[in-house]
Amino acid sequence: MSDLQKSLEALNLALRTEEEGYKLYKSGAEQSKNEFVKSIFQQLLKDELMHISLIKRFYAELNQSGSWLKMSAEDKNYKGIKGEIKTIFSQALEKVKSGKETITDTDLKVYQKAIDFEKNGVRMYSQLYQETTDSKAQKFYAFLRDMEQEHADILDNTYQYLKDPNSWYMQKEGWTLDY
Repeated sequence: MSDLQKSLEALNLALRTEEEGYKLYKSGAEQSKNEFVKSIFQQLLKDELMHISLIKRFYAELNQSGSWLKMSAEDKNYKGIKGEIKTIFSQALEKVKSGKETITDTDLKVYQKAIDFEKNGVRMYSQLYQETTDSKAQKFYAFLRDMEQEHADILDNTYQYLKDPNSWYMQKEGWTLDY
């Protein structure tokens, strides 16, 4: 199999993976009654759509010209959920204070599935990075790997919040109880 064929197959795998992520977050957003969970999943949906679009663009160029695109400044500067997380958390804090927000076991299970999914994405993009020698392909896979790692970290952090919001705020604020 040629390097081009291997690269196209790798991009197809990446595309299928991102589409699976989209379905996971869409389902999670639709099923949850918790506005915080919905907000997180809706932002992750946007990120997955960006990844899908990016992969399709890179695939089309590679398939047509036989060479990798260079990552654009716009692609590199995409903030996604990282740019929205403070707003989402501040809105969640208001609901927690008012006692209006509830967390279900289903929310926690979907969150755990999402964390596992993102960690698998990190491993996949790390492997694809290692399997190529093309510097543009490596930058592409590194970008996606780093985005997946951000997603995993944010999901893990918000999972801890969902399990116990009060303890989460105490830890984040550095509160301690002195005896």
